[in-house]
Amino acid sequence: MIEKIYATSSGSIHYWINEIDENRPTLVFLPGLTADHRLFDKQIEYFKDKTNVFVWDAPGHGLSWPFELNFDLMDKTRWLNEIFDLEGIKTPGKHSTE
Repeated sequence: MIEKIYATSSGSIHYWINEIDENRPTLVFLPGLTADHRLFDKQIEYFKDKTNVFVWDAPGHGLSWPFELNFDLMDKTRWLNEIFDLEGIKTPGKHSTE
């Protein structure tokens, strides 16, 4: 997994990703309140060689701290979408059985 940083006007968001293969589905792990990316260590270890994997420390959590607490859910959604665009993640969670 490669650690990357996405800068916003409120702070930096840390996230981890493996090399994206557009022919494989992308699993997105979003830790909940008070948790960070380590919550999914076992799942990531299992899936990282089988599929695309993305996990972040949400704004204000883990390594994405310090972070100005002047954002709302729509900001988080926008930032996540911008990161997906930057990384070429087009259909997170979509899986085809073809």
